Amino acid sequence: MDFFDYSIKRQIYNPSKIYSVDTALSSSISFKFSQNIGHLYENLVFLELKRKNEDIFYWKSKRGREVDFIIKKGLKIEKAIQVTVSVSDQKVKDREIKALTDAKYELNPEHFIILTEDEEGVETVADNEVKIIPLWKWFISP
Repeated sequence: MDFFDYSIKRQIYNPSKIYSVDTALSSSISFKFSQNIGHLYENLVFLELKRKNEDIFYWKSKRGREVDFIIKKGLKIEKAIQVTVSVSDQKVKDREIKALTDAKYELNPEHFIILTEDEEGVETVADNEVKIIPLWKWFISP
């Protein structure tokens, strides 16, 4: 997956993210010290976005905060999506929301989403609604 920027030069010089088409295989053969459920969830979201034929990118703000998925429709940024296991830890919630806030001011997406294992709710960021959606519910939504 490529880096999003309005500057082609900046897009070219930033590395692409690599995801696996078979999460079970990559989990069984990868070298790891601990199980990283968050990365697995992110990989699953990537596969679903590809299946839906979305135009997807990742993005970093000028402050270095990363948004996992930017969904583009034509010339507009439609969605900014963060994926995390949980937002029950206030530090994690703040990190995810700060990245979306940066995206609001730099890219102005229409929708903001945080996908979690099983939490649900709504937060407000810069007068915009951030939907916190359980991953399973997001998978079954149209």
